[in-house]
Amino acid sequence: MKPIVHIPFDILPEGRDWKVGKSYRVRLVLRQVNVGEHGAEFEVVDATSLEPADKGRRYYSTESGTLKA
Repeated sequence: MKPIVHIPFDILPEGRDWKVGKSYRVRLVLRQVNVGEHGAEFEVVDATSLEPADKGRRYYSTESGTLKA
């Protein structure tokens, strides 16, 4: 079973716009708070989205072809 992590929107605001079931890349800064025989517990200090910002999908048609803006 994979671990589940709760990251509040005040730490990762982009999460509001993401879809359930889709995978996203995030860089985490963790602080170890406990260690056990089979693993450790960590506090999420910071989270940064590594996903490119969606600037809209705008395309312009010109005589020479299609340009992405």
